[in-house]
Amino acid sequence: MKKGSTSMKKGSAMKQIKPRGLHEHVIDEIGKRIVAGEFAQEKALPGEAQLCEALGVSRTALREALRVLASKGLVEPKRKIGTQVRASEHWNYLDPQILSWLFEARESDQVIDELYELRHIIEPIAASLAAKNAKGSDIELLHEAYEQMQAAGDDGEKIIGPDLKFHQAIIAASGNRLFSSLAHIVGAALSVSFELVRDAPRGHRHSMPMHKKVLDAIVDHDASAARLAMQKLIEDSQRDARDVRRAGTKRGATTQSRKVARASRS
Repeated sequence: MKKGSTSMKKGSAMKQIKPRGLHEHVIDEIGKRIVAGEFAQEKALPGEAQLCEALGVSRTALREALRVLASKGLVEPKRKIGTQVRASEHWNYLDPQILSWLFEARESDQVIDELYELRHIIEPIAASLAAKNAKGSDIELLHEAYEQMQAAGDDGEKIIGPDLKFHQAIIAASGNRLFSSLAHIVGAALSVSFELVRDAPRGHRHSMPMHKKVLDAIVDHDASAARLAMQKLIEDSQRDARDVRRAGTKRGATTQSRKVARASRS
């Protein structure tokens, strides 16, 4: 833990925060400090009394926030020690809120690269399996999502929902029950990925032919074509993410962090 990291400004703007907002603020405040390294891994957090005084909250509110952080893999209760920060390998990196804290901790480049590495590992295989195993209802859902994406055009806000629907439907259509369960897990990573390219300089219409190639390959039961089309689609999205990142100065980095935080609330 960095020197002085246990000292949190007493009552920092807490009085104006509504109860639900207060709960979220406590989670956010402690979570950010853990991810940033201000609360060291495998070390105990400051005591309840100290945290309550610093944050201006009750023990009940603090304990509820710590339970949420424990569910994310960040902390765990230890007998005779209190609440201990867990080693980072236990953190749930697919949790959108943790991703947002990583962005604020200036790890945005690494987070973006890791998000796309995950997509490259999972989605081309999922598309290949979907081409072999997709049912009529799966195809119908994909067509519906594709049409909604077309209707959204270059509106980065409107296209996120149907884009997520399209990609999750492909994972679910894989036919592999274990693989299909990843649709919900990977959903967080996909949401953040789409938020990152929401304001891509070239817009979104250019990606529609690539989405159509993925859809057509699945409809034609062409596993090889589906895998290749999905790979190219992800590469194109990664190019947009890199363009947004290059264009981002200090202001851009802050904007990206806000986008990821938005995804954590969706």
